[in-house]
Amino acid sequence: MTDTGPLPPADPPARGAQARGASGEISVDQAIALREQAPEMYDLWLRIAQEKSATAAYVDRAPYEVPERLAQAGRPRALGALVIVLSFCGYLAWLGGPGPYIGGLIAILDLAVMFGMFFGMRPERLPDARGQRPHA
Repeated sequence: MTDTGPLPPADPPARGAQARGASGEISVDQAIALREQAPEMYDLWLRIAQEKSATAAYVDRAPYEVPERLAQAGRPRALGALVIVLSFCGYLAWLGGPGPYIGGLIAILDLAVMFGMFFGMRPERLPDARGQRPHA
């Protein structure tokens, strides 16, 4: 290995911060120079930039996608619970005596709660979370 001389002095922090800008971005000329001088660093920088972009895109989409996914996951459970409760009400009605009245009351309450949950939790009726956050 040959010695090419002393290493050039490192950039002072103020100059490096000014070159990258306030958000840590680098210019196109700096990216081209980085690709030519240190391809492995350029690949790492490019991968980090892509991950930041994907994260920002997810953060923008999340308020719309996450509640829908949760709602889709809850629908089969709600249907299962409805079938179980209504089956129990049918069993109470089959027993006779005061069973049909008790079963009917439970069934009416169950259906009222289910309809209330499905129609009461619609997006236009929920409070807007964005309006409640303090502005920075």
